Amino acid sequence: MSEGGLVKTGIEGLDSILLGGIPRTNVILLQGVTGSGKTLLGMEFIYRGISQYNEPGLIVVFETSPDKLIRDAAAFGWDLDALQRKKKLEIIFTSPQVFDQEMRSPDSLLLETAGEMGARRIFVDGIGLLSVGLVGSHAVPGRYRELLQQLIESLNRENLTAMFSLEAGSVPDSIAAVEMTDFLADTVIQLGRERRGRRVQRNLEILKSRGQDFDAGVHTLQITPGRGLEVFRRVQAPLRADSTQPTSSTMRSVIGVEAIDTLIGGGIFDGSTTMVVGVSGVGKTVLGTQILREGALKQKTRGLLISLDEHPAQIIRNAQTLGLNLEEQVADGTIQIMFESPQELDIDAHYARIIGLIEKHKVQRMVIDGMTSYSTAIGEVSVYRDFFHAIVAYSKQRLMTTFFNYENPEFLGISSYMPDFPLSSIVDNLILMSLVEINNSLHRCISVVKSRGSKHSFDTREFVIGQGGISLVPLEQNLVPAVPLQSYSSLLSRAPTRFSVPKRTNGAPAVQDRG
Repeated sequence: MSEGGLVKTGIEGLDSILLGGIPRTNVILLQGVTGSGKTLLGMEFIYRGISQYNEPGLIVVFETSPDKLIRDAAAFGWDLDALQRKKKLEIIFTSPQVFDQEMRSPDSLLLETAGEMGARRIFVDGIGLLSVGLVGSHAVPGRYRELLQQLIESLNRENLTAMFSLEAGSVPDSIAAVEMTDFLADTVIQLGRERRGRRVQRNLEILKSRGQDFDAGVHTLQITPGRGLEVFRRVQAPLRADSTQPTSSTMRSVIGVEAIDTLIGGGIFDGSTTMVVGVSGVGKTVLGTQILREGALKQKTRGLLISLDEHPAQIIRNAQTLGLNLEEQVADGTIQIMFESPQELDIDAHYARIIGLIEKHKVQRMVIDGMTSYSTAIGEVSVYRDFFHAIVAYSKQRLMTTFFNYENPEFLGISSYMPDFPLSSIVDNLILMSLVEINNSLHRCISVVKSRGSKHSFDTREFVIGQGGISLVPLEQNLVPAVPLQSYSSLLSRAPTRFSVPKRTNGAPAVQDRG
């Protein structure tokens, strides 16, 4: 039920943006262009009011027949015909002129019907048509405003929460009509429909809502068959946090390999964020898999792997070939895998789904595999940056340990960690996984570039990928006969320089010179 004087719309995501709902006495205006979702939003407002909050309602239409409304609603699973039979809903098909007379009449049949069924909500679709209906084909702004005031007063007397829809540019003198409707309405919601490349995206913005605060800005609106409307809070919106940001002094192993923990300064802090940078094929996904398994098996923390590149079945198969039985953790729910195609990715909706999974499954370790794919899918650098900032801020607020895998396009030699958009300064830890060419073969190397709050090693270590995942090559083991990795400098460059073999004098090593 509606609580605290607020009316809940029942539309997924909208009440959250309205911080709980809309004040009971507010008159709500939906305005936007054709195809932006005004009629559907109004219908769902009435339907959810009946089905979820036991608030009967009326729908008044001037152009669309009730049969078409019932047909369209059925595509979303809303049985309006059944609600009419139960006297919970009344769909009224009339003309603007008759509606005007009804509102002026002291014994209005419409208001009498509302009283008999105990209606609490009403949706009038196409309120701008009243302007034309006053004097044929020409609107009279003064008369239109008078009619609106009278309509609002009548509905308020009946304790009806009113929602009107207004199509932008649909009637003569529409600018004046919109201005007057905006002025008289307490809550104004702007619906938009715009092209982005070859696709169409809908959005929603609350322009004003008297008597309450709300999340400002343009949010994503999606219409899904079988479900209805869903509003996704814009990813740029700041976190709603009443408390100060928490911190932790607890350090945990990265993947359960002591040598790697030593490189990063003993482990990673809970709530820290880590960027893993490396070329394709160097082992970033393998490292991410081990990170989640270490958390699930040894630290009893739930994990989440997010990918725009690989389907869950492929990720599980690849892990299995290395003896990493990820399928068990996925089956028992300790590790979740979220895959979403980068084609036409809506970042607001994507971010909301990530948050939903984290909160539903109480995730404490997360790996986002493929930040480069986000850059390509999103397109706009500013939105990409906002998404990254939002994930980092949310992770820290929850003390969730998060890893981002970023594919660096430079195959041999790295001049910039993230050449398309520098985000490395935002994270707490930076791990570099690279390939180095020695003689006629490539070798995998790992380095810790930074680790906030810990004294990490600046050594570059060779690692191999085999059964069990990543393991470091012992320092005493040679890369090639008589030439260990430690015999080279500039390992992150295209052409490492090898130290000359030290000369021995009376069995004692001499000072080494660069060769």
